[in-house]
Amino acid sequence: MITINDIETKIYHITWVTHNSRYSERMKQQKIIIGEPVHLDSKQEVEITKYIAEIVKSDNLYIYAYNICQYHIHLILKCVENQRDAIICRLKGKSTQFFKQNYNIKTSYHLWAQKYNFYEIDNDQQLVNTIEYIRYNRRKHNLPPNRDLKSIVPGMLSQISELLTDAV
Repeated sequence: MITINDIETKIYHITWVTHNSRYSERMKQQKIIIGEPVHLDSKQEVEITKYIAEIVKSDNLYIYAYNICQYHIHLILKCVENQRDAIICRLKGKSTQFFKQNYNIKTSYHLWAQKYNFYEIDNDQQLVNTIEYIRYNRRKHNLPPNRDLKSIVPGMLSQISELLTDAV
């Protein structure tokens, strides 16, 4: 746990997926039939990343790693624990709103699945390993690099050195 301005914050590895791209155990139990998954092409990945970068900047969020991979997003977020849900809700909601405006979608449309996953990062080695995992996630999924993301992502990231307590 990190204390900034007398407020305890935590570091989280956050993931969320596009609508209908995953079929959970809960969905199986409830016999939910899903439709076509939302699949993001490389241009849409860049657009969504631009939207998220705007929110990160306007809300002064602390993001330390980020990647988007067709069906999902990974990021490392530092925040006060009781603000995490609201931050993720805003990132998902505003990016959907921007996306719908850009594509002139007037109907009910879900870009992201309802839930998200998070894991607390509690030591330097876990942080370094998670950053590397996120950084190379496209490779893991056999996706080509999205070179246009390289001009956006660094501008939305906070300096990792402020988090490390040990020499890495």
